[in-house]
Amino acid sequence: MAPQLKLYTVLSYILIPIALFFAFLDIALLLSSLANASVLIMVFIIACLVIYTFASFKFLKAGIEKEVAQSLKLKDWIKVNAYVSFFLCSLFFINSISVLISSNVVLLKFIDEFLEQQNNMPKEITNTLILSLLKGVSIFLLFTGIVGLMHIRTSLRLVKQYAYLFE
Repeated sequence: MAPQLKLYTVLSYILIPIALFFAFLDIALLLSSLANASVLIMVFIIACLVIYTFASFKFLKAGIEKEVAQSLKLKDWIKVNAYVSFFLCSLFFINSISVLISSNVVLLKFIDEFLEQQNNMPKEITNTLILSLLKGVSIFLLFTGIVGLMHIRTSLRLVKQYAYLFE
């Protein structure tokens, strides 16, 4: 197996649990979109990442590894959802970098402004707790963004390379 395929396989297995997490998050967002229709765009974008992950995994396992012919629909699902997922992973990457390179003083200022707007916030939720959560989520999203961008780039290249597998 070529090094590119080994890396692609590893990235695919890393993306599966991340996609499952985002699938559950997407279901929760879908329920909240009943009250706020503007959330539907986020539901759509996150669903694209989930669909892309599982469509590309099917292409890897059945198409590349077993050399079974795949439908043109699968190719379309991979490509279309890859472009939206590329956008989402780019946002993850850029936003995470901006949070992680910002000083704690600047972030605490924004957190304090946020907490001032919240009237019924429990006293246990402090600005330092929110700061540590923000940094932790940023690290997770940075990791997701990097893995996603590398996977999408490789996936689109492999779809071209294995174009003969699509009927």
